[in-house]
Amino acid sequence: MIDFSNDPRESEKQIQAIITYLVVFGYIDGDFDRSEKEFIREYIGQIVDRKLEQGDAYRALPPPALKQLRTEQIEHYNQVFESLDEQIQEDMTESVTKEESSKAYVRHRLKLRCFEIFRSFEPENRNALMDVIDEFIMADGVSHPAEVEFRNELADLLNLEPMLDMDDLEVIASSLQITEEVKLQHAEKNNPFMRNLERHYSKDPEERAVQAHEEMAAVQRELALLEKLRAAGRGKLSTAQKFSELMNGDEFLDGYVYVIPPKPGRSYEITVLGDLHGCYTCLKAALLQADFFNKVEAFRRDPEHTPEPKVVLLGDYIDRGKFSYQGILRAVMELHQKYPEHIYPLRGNHEYYIEYEGRIYGGVLPAEAINTARDYLPRDFFVTYMKFFEEIPTVAVFDRIFFVHAGIPKDSVLEDWPNLARLNEPEVRFQMLWSDPSEADIIPKSLQEESARFPFGTLQFASFMASVGCNVMIRGHTKVVQGFKTVLDDGNNKLLNLFSAGGKNNDDLPVGSSYRAVTPKALTITWQDGEMTASPWTIDYEDFNQAMYNRFASGEPAFDLEESGK
Repeated sequence: MIDFSNDPRESEKQIQAIITYLVVFGYIDGDFDRSEKEFIREYIGQIVDRKLEQGDAYRALPPPALKQLRTEQIEHYNQVFESLDEQIQEDMTESVTKEESSKAYVRHRLKLRCFEIFRSFEPENRNALMDVIDEFIMADGVSHPAEVEFRNELADLLNLEPMLDMDDLEVIASSLQITEEVKLQHAEKNNPFMRNLERHYSKDPEERAVQAHEEMAAVQRELALLEKLRAAGRGKLSTAQKFSELMNGDEFLDGYVYVIPPKPGRSYEITVLGDLHGCYTCLKAALLQADFFNKVEAFRRDPEHTPEPKVVLLGDYIDRGKFSYQGILRAVMELHQKYPEHIYPLRGNHEYYIEYEGRIYGGVLPAEAINTARDYLPRDFFVTYMKFFEEIPTVAVFDRIFFVHAGIPKDSVLEDWPNLARLNEPEVRFQMLWSDPSEADIIPKSLQEESARFPFGTLQFASFMASVGCNVMIRGHTKVVQGFKTVLDDGNNKLLNLFSAGGKNNDDLPVGSSYRAVTPKALTITWQDGEMTASPWTIDYEDFNQAMYNRFASGEPAFDLEESGK
């Protein structure tokens, strides 16, 4: 049995870690059965007794009070157990590449959780925890091969001593201050630019074909704009190892990386939006709450005395919600073409289509947008978008802030770091669309190689950020129920997670969507003379479910996501 800390906060962490570990092992054989669940409930009683026996403060309690406390603690940890069970089931709905099964991804996530738990324990408690697992494996009377294999793989991981040399890395502490959430009112409830884009696909096949060709023409215009921007910035990344070396000139796009140096004497207001996933109401509401259109006009009239407004979009425009192509993608492209110096669209992992035997498929599972629209729109429509997705930039850097959809590439990228042009390499770009932060300090290579959606540790994150000369990363990718989360703040680097799709009453999402549990958030970054603040705010989408503020809310679409979509 594990020895628990006398610090209540630490002992709480220890017990939650044990319960997590037991629940994880319950899923490994694919059948978290009744006997295993009963084992966990009984073991919760044992660890509560152990905690109360060891705690100095508990021994002085009179028996009735101790009995009541025991009952409350057992109830509390059973609720923790049920919550963790639900969280693991939720993992089964997360996006994976088409080449990877959901089952394999969930197994990888379970192993990662166990690894993170073990890394937080002292060696003697690691051994005690392994003894618990050996007992748990036999809880149903059978030593299941999958459980034994998983247990041994984890033991092998823990015997590794991953090394990361950070001695020569230059670290500059971030000055970004994160404020409490602010409330932004709508400066206006509608805008002609957005309203003119709000057109359902027609139910008439011939008219719908015309609409599809118009949309393909818009994609071609967007590709031409990206090529024009790239022509002006081509090759500049190869001249620098760190972005700080590029912050004294004009902004540019080199390949798939926007570099946005702040100009001396100018102030900036940057609106950041995370995953939108077909939630057009969230995009429109956020732009109008940020007063983007009016602020652009004010800046153009008086750039010397007006903050320069910019919008960074972190990708995942499609799937999950009902307005992927005709809502989000159409608006993002038109916005970028009208305001190219103010809008910075980045690619998400859902912007990934593949062709097999002449047919276009979503490269991510689930892929609701293409699967729903396939029978209604011509093949060339999806071919055009497949080409466009490959050309969307993956990174934007402003000052020392690194914007990306998911996270950092694998350690092997840093082993040979000639210059920033490495960020344009296809495999590096792909990795930055899929990686996820972990609570562990370092993730072993073997664990990273198991999944396209691989984890990275806190030290690996710090190493990458020092290598590129940044100290703040703002990402999307991970569904955050509260919409915004500070994942890491170690005093030098910050890692912020933003999610902008969701809403419990949002008609842009199918009724059964788990995204309805999300409170969609946006982030405003203000910058002046090197001083930066980041302020999260809730996207007030509900008015835009009404026809008077959103034409998509009126009329019947030609096709829609099924109500069963998650």
